[in-house]
Amino acid sequence: MFAECNEVRRMKEEYYRPGEIKYSPTQIRWLLRNVLFQSEWPSDHKTTGYTGGKGKTIGYHAKFEMIRMIIGELNARLQLCGKAGLYFEYLTLIDDGDKDYRLQRLAGYHGTTAREVDYLSNMAIRYCCGFRRKRVTFKEFCAYTKTRDEKRKANYKSKLEEM
Repeated sequence: MFAECNEVRRMKEEYYRPGEIKYSPTQIRWLLRNVLFQSEWPSDHKTTGYTGGKGKTIGYHAKFEMIRMIIGELNARLQLCGKAGLYFEYLTLIDDGDKDYRLQRLAGYHGTTAREVDYLSNMAIRYCCGFRRKRVTFKEFCAYTKTRDEKRKANYKSKLEEM
């Protein structure tokens, strides 16, 4: 029964309204695939069947302003990551199912290993996540996260040995 519910959730295509954006990993991937190069916010046509707007509404921003602010924020966060942001963007936009091949291609072009490209891509999404931008540089974030992850692994291994 639970497997069927999870399957239905996976089958449902994601959709986020501009007010729902909190820059979670799934939202960032969705923004890259559906919003980054568009001039309008995609409509949620699956629930209503209607693809038009609400008509005239009272608000503080023009319709196009919110999408531009969200895209601008995402671009700023990705640019703070440097080439890691580029790796993440490429791997997200060109999702043909063969991630190993794409990692090898990127590594070949940039003179590094596929493991390093994958690591930097994962660090880029972790850096871009969150309601606000990080207060540290991407390099400092990577160093801090790496030591924190190593400590967690060491604690996990010691707990396994105790059992």
